[in-house]
Amino acid sequence: MLANRIARYVPLAAWVVAVLTLFLIPAKILSYGYLPGDDALRHAAKVVSGKPWQDILVMRSDFALDPHPGWHAVLGWIYRWQDCSAETLVVIAVFGLMLLVSAAVLPWFKRPEAWLAALLVVSVAAPTYVKRLTLARPFLFTMGVYLTLLLMWSRSSKQRPHPAVMLATVLLIAAAACIHGTFYQMILPAAGLVLAGRWRQAIWFGACWALGSLLGASLTGHPWQFLDQSIRHLLGVFGHHSVSRQLVSEFYPSDGDAMVVLAVIAMLLWRARSPNWRARDLVNPIFLMAVAGWVLGFATGRFWLDWGLPATLLWLGLEFQKQFTAMLRPESVERLLVTCGLAAALFLSSTSDLESRWTRNLTKEYLVADDPSLAGWLPGTNGIIYSADMDVFFDTFFKNPKAPWRYALGFEPALMLPENLEVFDKVVWNNGDVRAYEPWVKKMGPNDRLIIPSPWLKSGEVPVIPELEWAFVAKKLWIGRLRTRTNAPAVAPPAK
Repeated sequence: MLANRIARYVPLAAWVVAVLTLFLIPAKILSYGYLPGDDALRHAAKVVSGKPWQDILVMRSDFALDPHPGWHAVLGWIYRWQDCSAETLVVIAVFGLMLLVSAAVLPWFKRPEAWLAALLVVSVAAPTYVKRLTLARPFLFTMGVYLTLLLMWSRSSKQRPHPAVMLATVLLIAAAACIHGTFYQMILPAAGLVLAGRWRQAIWFGACWALGSLLGASLTGHPWQFLDQSIRHLLGVFGHHSVSRQLVSEFYPSDGDAMVVLAVIAMLLWRARSPNWRARDLVNPIFLMAVAGWVLGFATGRFWLDWGLPATLLWLGLEFQKQFTAMLRPESVERLLVTCGLAAALFLSSTSDLESRWTRNLTKEYLVADDPSLAGWLPGTNGIIYSADMDVFFDTFFKNPKAPWRYALGFEPALMLPENLEVFDKVVWNNGDVRAYEPWVKKMGPNDRLIIPSPWLKSGEVPVIPELEWAFVAKKLWIGRLRTRTNAPAVAPPAK
């Protein structure tokens, strides 16, 4: 019968729909002209510049190694192969890393529609998570590795894992350590094993982590220095601030993502109706990592965003799979209809331009060295851009990767010279009060510039720093330079 012939292809069709959906989502997002901000821009610009960080930033001398050597090696290979721009590198990174995270565990599912369902729930309950998957930063590679390791190690309750699992773990951790640099984060799956009472498995995982971390660090050519620098960087990130607003936003405490919690509760109520469900099933590394990440997120949001929420996503997918297996026959037309419905809903929820999340960057204006209207207002050769706003670094470096100036503040305040970090902290502490910039103004030379975002000032206010003259550029930035003559106006004509 015709129906039977069609039914044979339902499992294959379900896989095609799932894979195609995961491909189309980043493609659609990028079709808006979307570009992420912050680190994605500086990673691409770093590769195009061909310069070490010491020639880009005014930074401490004890951070001599590139913290993301593997990622820059990957981008560098693409750059040389395609001879492309920094913007093209960012586009490739957005597509590749989003696809990697969203599809990393898909081969482990027998029912791909279950993974689509989990992604749909999270995209609706936590829309910021979809945005986070488009940030094109190497932490997404680590997230994909983390999900894979959680799945690999939770599937077996054997006290000693299979040698193939241990080898794969070592290689994945080595890759994450070299690409992302934060090798210490990859020990977290061991915490899930400990919470689930799998102590011997946790010990084996710890051994794989240690070997993988050392292997990944060795790829840099300076293993011990790389490991030491990574730890010092971590301590520096949290060691200099007095209040949370002095940290980057992703280190702020989490608000608990109440909608995700409700989704988990709804799944528990649904699953509890199944005759084969047991409360003890919750004592597994994946669910316990989700809970631990949620709790620790109240201290630092990245525990939830990078570890708890992905584990929650994975747990939801596995629970959906159990329900779909019980409710839908593998070759039924109903299964294909459900898969198509989930795929359509996931695509629309992920790609909708909610609150202009995919198009906000289209109106952004950048400082570009060859813009005639900025003549004389950007730094000169060997000049320094002083600013307490990291976006100034990200955007300006992205558009001027080969420019002959440096930045006092780059991608992390902990890398700043101590005297510059002190000024940065005072500016943030005083909510942008221009008086806090005084130490920078005193050491500025003719080729240096001070840049202050206008939102940091009162509406319509001009920075009042007598030593400097000003231009208002790129719709939101005040650029200050030393007065060239004693009777220079306090404010220069705005750049066109």
